[in-house]
Amino acid sequence: MSQDDPFSNYLDEDKTVLKPSPGRRNQNADTSSPTLTQNTRVDSPASYRQDSSAGTQQLNLHSDENVLVGCALPLLSLVTQLRNSASHADVSGLRNAIINEIKTFDTKARQSGCPVDQVQTARYALCSLLDEVVLNTPWGCNSIWSTQSMLITFHKESWGGEKFFQVLNNIISQPGTYFNLLELFYYCLSLGFEGKYKVQEQGQNKLYDVRENLYQVIQRHKGDYEQDLSLHWRGITDKRNVLSRYIPLWVVGAVAAAILTLIYIGFLYAINQSSGAEIGAQYQIKDTLNVKPEVVKKIQPASIPEVPQTPVIDKVRQFLAAEIAAKKVEVVDENGQSIIRILAKNFFASGSDKIQSKYLPLMQKINQALEIVTGQITVVGHTDNIPIFTVRFPSNWVLSQARAQSVANILLANEHHQNRVLAEGRADTQSLVPNDSAKHRAMNRRVEITFKD
Repeated sequence: MSQDDPFSNYLDEDKTVLKPSPGRRNQNADTSSPTLTQNTRVDSPASYRQDSSAGTQQLNLHSDENVLVGCALPLLSLVTQLRNSASHADVSGLRNAIINEIKTFDTKARQSGCPVDQVQTARYALCSLLDEVVLNTPWGCNSIWSTQSMLITFHKESWGGEKFFQVLNNIISQPGTYFNLLELFYYCLSLGFEGKYKVQEQGQNKLYDVRENLYQVIQRHKGDYEQDLSLHWRGITDKRNVLSRYIPLWVVGAVAAAILTLIYIGFLYAINQSSGAEIGAQYQIKDTLNVKPEVVKKIQPASIPEVPQTPVIDKVRQFLAAEIAAKKVEVVDENGQSIIRILAKNFFASGSDKIQSKYLPLMQKINQALEIVTGQITVVGHTDNIPIFTVRFPSNWVLSQARAQSVANILLANEHHQNRVLAEGRADTQSLVPNDSAKHRAMNRRVEITFKD
């Protein structure tokens, strides 16, 4: 026995070994035949990794640089067609045709320069595969094949289910020398050859491990293979930006809108902060110009004294006497102007320009009192010195203007006040008392209605 020949223990042309055929198909099994595949092909050993029981799946065979596999392609292509055949009219003729094809394989492989021992081993593996496939069909197990199989014809053995794996174990450690043969063995396993594992407990799991180990050896020696079943399955390449493929357009729009909103709010805040001082200065100039000048009265000749009339401000005080007594309002004369100052606490909701509903009757009473007045009416809103910054009220100027306008709108609902009511906001520029306590800040948050006789 040679130490360098891995086949010396297994392949002996003069030795006859007879073993019973492995588990035949159940005669009661379903013999319906699926549609035969005429052009059965397999991509590569790495592209078809199925369980050995899934023999009806198609394989796409090509030889690449493997001369041994290239010579065996016609035989390998028969496997799926034979397995899927429910019957065959001429088993003897089929047997003779396959014998001739095996002889052709043998001749072509030798002529291509394949070592003789590897050609014999490959022939043994192919015979074992073809015999197992045919003998597991309804028409093959009871035919001439059961006594004159390919193994008996070429190797004088009736079953290769054991020796196939013994040879594989012997050569798998030398992939550099026997790579072509290992690849052919992988094709046989991928095409459904089970051998001894068909009848063993947990045989399918063991067979999967054998096939997977063989695949890893082939992969390490030759490199990874394309594992897709089709070489041209990919469609048109999506050249869009990666983000646009995974982020919906509406999300991008929403984020952009949010960013623009934040920018707008930031600019609004900056503008209101920088413009507050200028607005205050403008109102100071206006108030200065509105000071009533002293006019030298002409000396009038003595006349009959007239009965003095009650000033308008006194009439307003009389009309609002109950509200003044309840300290809801006060009516004062300051800097030549008559002022109705609303003193009610929480007249507006916090941070809002909406008048509390409980004070609407008070506003109606003030509205009626102003019917006595015939001149211009100005509603002025005031705040404390605590800044406010919301989308609706970005500054105290805006808030004080909005509160003054709310009061003015009630007055304008009275037909007596049409076209003579104005609204102004003064923020915290005209505080009554210092904003040094909560009580004082509450006093400074007010609305004043000025009028002229």
